[in-house]
Amino acid sequence: MSEVEVEPSLGLLSTNGIGRRIQEGLTELFGGNGTVYLVSGYFTYQGYRSIRADVVSFLERSRDNELVVIVGPASDQFSPRIAYDLWTLDDHDQVQLYKQSRGLHAKLYLRDGPNPTCIIGSANITQVAFEYNVELNLQLTRERPDHPDIEPFLEWLEEIIATSKPLRRRDLFPPVLVGSSFVNWSNKARLLPMRNVVLRVIPILLLLFVLAGLFRLV
Repeated sequence: MSEVEVEPSLGLLSTNGIGRRIQEGLTELFGGNGTVYLVSGYFTYQGYRSIRADVVSFLERSRDNELVVIVGPASDQFSPRIAYDLWTLDDHDQVQLYKQSRGLHAKLYLRDGPNPTCIIGSANITQVAFEYNVELNLQLTRERPDHPDIEPFLEWLEEIIATSKPLRRRDLFPPVLVGSSFVNWSNKARLLPMRNVVLRVIPILLLLFVLAGLFRLV
């Protein structure tokens, strides 16, 4: 089946009524053929469920279609249930999962192939981003992957994949996920003045101390 020609376009995806909704843009992304890249700093199971039917349809439509997912491996960034479900769906080696340990904060969703589409902005793949947060993303569609508006994003993806590691089942064990969170936040703390770190840590310690006292009273 030949691809339908799509006029080059530029539009907004948001959550405040201006432009179309972000979830609609992701559904359109999986509506074409090629390789879909999902780079999301936070990727929750509820967010995944919102687009799961689109993912399944995309993978079943053609064995040449591929999905590449790049996530942060920390416990507060990624749900292991997503990985297990994608591995279950991956009967024909169409899915690649990568972990990027260097404080992943990027949000980039792109499909190459005919009429490539790119979505970039603030929204993670989470239910909160889809339904609550004030988010703003830019969606652009062009005629070919080597178009000057698309090519830089593909080059960036090549670089981020080269510096990432394949996500393994052992990475999804709860102690490993929590450890990744600790390392992530420790690395961030080293970039802050000590005064800022202390001001953030002390209230948390006081709260834990109060909660511990309340549990003793119960």
